[in-house]
Amino acid sequence: MAGERGRRTPGARLLQQAALATAIAAIVFGWIGLNLEGIYFRDALAYWRPDFDDLYGGRQVGVMSTYLYSPAFAQVVWPLGLLPWPAFAAIWSAFNLSVLIWMVGPYLAAVLFWVPGPVADEISTGNIHLLLAAAIVVGFRQPAAWALPLLTKITPGVGLLWFVGTRRWRALAVAVAVTVVITVVSLLFASEAWVEWFATLRRSAQVPVTGEVAIIPGPLWLRTTLAGGLALVAGMRGLKWLVPVAATLALPVPWSSGLSLLVGSLALTRHWWGPLPRRGWKAFRRWMR
Repeated sequence: MAGERGRRTPGARLLQQAALATAIAAIVFGWIGLNLEGIYFRDALAYWRPDFDDLYGGRQVGVMSTYLYSPAFAQVVWPLGLLPWPAFAAIWSAFNLSVLIWMVGPYLAAVLFWVPGPVADEISTGNIHLLLAAAIVVGFRQPAAWALPLLTKITPGVGLLWFVGTRRWRALAVAVAVTVVITVVSLLFASEAWVEWFATLRRSAQVPVTGEVAIIPGPLWLRTTLAGGLALVAGMRGLKWLVPVAATLALPVPWSSGLSLLVGSLALTRHWWGPLPRRGWKAFRRWMR
């Protein structure tokens, strides 16, 4: 390996460094451009300065910038709401991008960010699908991370059946116990908000998802059932990458940006496709000799 490194041509090293710098610059300047526009992040508006005196206010799914997650999530995000909106939006979008880079690396992150599609839409609207994908990836080693999907979009938490398929009962117990503890602590400070949340969920369950939004067909109960079966089989076969697929299938509102949850599958299969760029650089260096 040392001999191979010594045979690298200056041109190959320079091109590799330039490619990395270009990917990072594309992400940074894209992030700056989004924040300068000031017209994006409509979903993130729901998390900025939540009104705990009227957290839900009769809201239901389908209304723009509507807060629909548990009071616990609002309580965790609340300190960021002390910042002015531009600062909150900049931090939120930077966090989403950082999570994306962590999962797939800077090259693919730059492509997914700039090419129109679910990930680009996710970054620009400021939803939490990328955060859910990261929670699933982390959750295989730190099951407590499953509290995030369970206390926000809820139904993607059906991916926990992976632990049932693998008979990792302790991990399943940790995920459930941490979620329960967070819920109890949150209840101590916002019990009425929890009652309102359950009422909001009941109202939202009666709202039909329009065809132009629901890119995954079928009612929620059917998609969640199929997702649970997929996660269970994936656990029995040891196929971690199928869990983000199951979570995506079980999304309560399967709009296009929800497909960015599948980035979790890319992260979990990175040992398959990750070496491909390095192989490409090796082939290029051989050609440059």
